[in-house]
Amino acid sequence: MSLTQFFHKRKETWVPAGYSRRIQPTQGVSYPRSGHGMIYLIARRYFGEAFIYCDTNNEDQCGCESVPCINPERTFSKNHDFGLKRSVGVPIIPTERYFIQFRNPVRSIASNYYIYRRTSLMMRKRTEWQQFAIRSINYWNRFVDKWVLNFPTDAEPPFYCSYESLLSDPDVRIREVLSYLSVDPLDDEAISQILTILPIATRKKLSDFRFYDEGFLREIETRAGGRMARLGLPSFNEGH
Repeated sequence: MSLTQFFHKRKETWVPAGYSRRIQPTQGVSYPRSGHGMIYLIARRYFGEAFIYCDTNNEDQCGCESVPCINPERTFSKNHDFGLKRSVGVPIIPTERYFIQFRNPVRSIASNYYIYRRTSLMMRKRTEWQQFAIRSINYWNRFVDKWVLNFPTDAEPPFYCSYESLLSDPDVRIREVLSYLSVDPLDDEAISQILTILPIATRKKLSDFRFYDEGFLREIETRAGGRMARLGLPSFNEGH
């Protein structure tokens, strides 16, 4: 189910027509399955009609694949920078504001595998999963190198948000995220109501993963080198 479909199934979480809080135009760049869906739903509920979204992989939500978006009224864009799998990916524009999300690589890769598995008949065996995981950790390494560890010093500093920080203290972290996106002071009562409607929680246990193999998963983490420590990320068998 896409985010759009999920949202329409939760129509009661929307806001009256014409309602909006002011939002600062922002580029949302996230490694897949790092909590973007949570932020999307909460921000859309909070900012109302001012939240004008561009999903570079969804034609129903602009899908222009341009950075910045071709829509001058766009206020929030989604991008996974999939081009990093092949080359340098999308450019970093010093004048843009960036909201960047990442997560423990093993957990994000396992979660992303479920998405690919629904659309590919070739990904039903352990060997396919392991090949997918090895390709994905190489992509994860390039992603965090570019967007976190070596972000240009001449650009506006991004706001970084790990999936783990969202789950460890959602009330505080969501307020920090909305404060970064918002033009105005926060409406704490509205945020509390939204988090009651859209609680932040893990949906699946990694130990329930079909191809769970602690030895192989540790090998995947090892391929991340020292990046996890630099990002302050827990191992796949710790925390969320």
